[in-house]
Amino acid sequence: MITLQCVYIKVNDMNKAIEFYKDLLQSEIEYRNEDRWVNFKFKNGFSLALYNVNYDLKKLEQGDDTKNHYSDNYISELRKSKTTIGNSIVLNFQVEDLRSEYERIKNIEHGQVSEIMYINLVTPYYYFNVEDPDGNTLEITGNYK
Repeated sequence: MITLQCVYIKVNDMNKAIEFYKDLLQSEIEYRNEDRWVNFKFKNGFSLALYNVNYDLKKLEQGDDTKNHYSDNYISELRKSKTTIGNSIVLNFQVEDLRSEYERIKNIEHGQVSEIMYINLVTPYYYFNVEDPDGNTLEITGNYK
């Protein structure tokens, strides 16, 4: 079974975005990972997050131990992606078994499916992307065995 975990918004300026969403949502930040990621949690358990797309690009440019932080698949996907800001929201879904869900979705053959990627800045995070018919990105994450 697949469930919606959170929605995140891609932003250029994390500090401006934080101030706007804190005011808009009348909420404090639940979790922050440097200038890369901020999470707001609602009472119903749903999360809205902000993702600074420039953070990873800068880290790659600096060469900060990238092999320990990013998979080759992630680096390749990041460098070729055409990220736009504004109306660029990613639906993030969570599953119990990422590997089996990856195979299931690849076999559906409804849209492009990326390779499984990982990021390891605080803890390992595995995921893959699926494009819907209109080109919207859906991110699937979960336990990777």
